[in-house]
Amino acid sequence: MRVLVVALVVVAAVFANEDYLERARAQMVEMGMSENEIETMLTEDSEGELERAIEDLKKGSSYSWDEAKGYEDCEVFRKEMRDAWAAKKKKSGWSGKKSSYGKWDKKSKKGHGACPAKPKPIDEICAESECPKFELLNTTGCGYIARSLEAAQWVGTDMADAEDAKEYMSAFWRLFGYINGGNSAGTKIPMTVPVLNVFTMDPTTDAITSSRMFFYIPADIQGSAPTPNDDDVYIVTMDAQIAYSRALGGNSPSKERWTKYFTNLYRALEMDGVSIDTTTFATAGFTRPYFGRQRQEAMYFAPLE
Repeated sequence: MRVLVVALVVVAAVFANEDYLERARAQMVEMGMSENEIETMLTEDSEGELERAIEDLKKGSSYSWDEAKGYEDCEVFRKEMRDAWAAKKKKSGWSGKKSSYGKWDKKSKKGHGACPAKPKPIDEICAESECPKFELLNTTGCGYIARSLEAAQWVGTDMADAEDAKEYMSAFWRLFGYINGGNSAGTKIPMTVPVLNVFTMDPTTDAITSSRMFFYIPADIQGSAPTPNDDDVYIVTMDAQIAYSRALGGNSPSKERWTKYFTNLYRALEMDGVSIDTTTFATAGFTRPYFGRQRQEAMYFAPLE
């Protein structure tokens, strides 16, 4: 049942209101689920969820920012952040008193008190949910993490407009329908992470030419995944490649925040002399939105040589 609980909160990042529940219910009705199944799934895991989320947030204080992100950030980015924060305080007339989230131990380089915007470490995430197989690569630069991804099967679907909440939700539910038994074997497949949204762009106009959403196929059925029943859902094999990314925490990042992270990812790679395919990029959601610590990543890719 956990698979649907995870699924519901992912979609809740787009529809974080009462209307979302009605849309979710309608989608489940279309999937042929009974009223008892729907009610069970909508209420599953509700008891103690707030307590678990708070405990998860508290764990964030045991990591430095660099440990949480998985890489050391560039000093130029740190300075820009400090300058922006100082300008914001000056404009707002903030008194300068620190909250419990603002205490910092210079010696240990760790904060006191959980910070909701600190990303959840990838090692913790992959210990809790299945992730694609990857190998961390040593890098000489700063400001990004590099992973060598194995070739693997993913289940995907197209999105006409990824910025349209209704379209995003429909894409998610199509993929969820597949892992919830909407396949040739009629079997339920465990939910994996991340939810990967891949975009391609016209290099001459910067216009998005395609948007696709993917779930990773679990390792134990790689190469033998059942065929989707929905014609709009398909299985693809992604080649082995290198994924370069920057991690961010917090819920529902704004378009401006995503733009900043992609910009700084490109700058960090450029400073390190790394060549990438700028016409393809992705956002990856590794955690349950609005539940404890979050991790999303801005990604660029390069062929594995």
